[in-house]
Amino acid sequence: MNNVIKLKNMFFYFLLFNLLLTNCYAKENNNALTTNNSNDSTFQPVFDSLMKNQVDSNFLKKYLNDTNLKFNERYIKINVTGYLKSTDYSWLYNSKSVEQSKEFLKKHLTILTQAEKKYGVPKEIIVAVLKVETRFGEVLGNNHLPSVFFSTALVNEQKYIDINNKVIDDLSDTANKMELKEKVLQRSKRKAEWAIKEIIAMSKIEQQYNIDFNKIYGSWAGAFGIPQFLPSSFLRSAVDGNGDNKIDLFNLEDAVFSVGNYLKSYKWNTFENKKKAIYSYNNSNDYAKAVIKLSEKLAAKK
Repeated sequence: MNNVIKLKNMFFYFLLFNLLLTNCYAKENNNALTTNNSNDSTFQPVFDSLMKNQVDSNFLKKYLNDTNLKFNERYIKINVTGYLKSTDYSWLYNSKSVEQSKEFLKKHLTILTQAEKKYGVPKEIIVAVLKVETRFGEVLGNNHLPSVFFSTALVNEQKYIDINNKVIDDLSDTANKMELKEKVLQRSKRKAEWAIKEIIAMSKIEQQYNIDFNKIYGSWAGAFGIPQFLPSSFLRSAVDGNGDNKIDLFNLEDAVFSVGNYLKSYKWNTFENKKKAIYSYNNSNDYAKAVIKLSEKLAAKK
């Protein structure tokens, strides 16, 4: 009888030990995408969304444990309410800019002409785009790209919607604040979804092209390289322009050919068609008009 009780007790403790072991293992797995980064709790909604989209777990672990990944409220504001401040593009076609652009066109005429022939995009347009985006690579941006997208992906959280509503409340013009707050809701939803898609594109680029975005800095909008492509634009349009079997948007030839490839599906025979093409690159009428104006000055005969 005592032996039976002993066996039962041993079996009970065996089951208990296995249960505890199983729970510990499950907890370890559940926390596989945790800690090491102090921003873990901040970005948890983003990681949850990315896991639902079946983003590669190694990519997620990398950025969850990345100490460079930082939340920045600036991206929360500028990507939702930044449009309220207009941008002055008149510098793009002033005399100094025109002369600099003509010098660039002359210096790189060969590759610009090759891109024009291959894609049907006027070389002057390519020059104008590269000038306005990064001044031909001189101003590339100092924003950590993963931080831009991970921060922006949170804009649809209520506390961040409240922050952007406060921006509206602080405006001096009170006439259409309710309308603007409704736009905040719409833009917050759209921008959060956009940021998630760009992070997914970023993960695909890291896998396919062995590019480490942890080391890439660009604009507050998440664009990078000389032509300022988003990760999704990279996947669609970036090409190897110099034949070295890799795509590097910080390389001028790759940048020139990639801009041509991006804009190749548009016609260039009317002002409206040109405007539509450039608007696809940057959703701003003022931007499109400025690029076209510079390109026309470059194409004009002396």
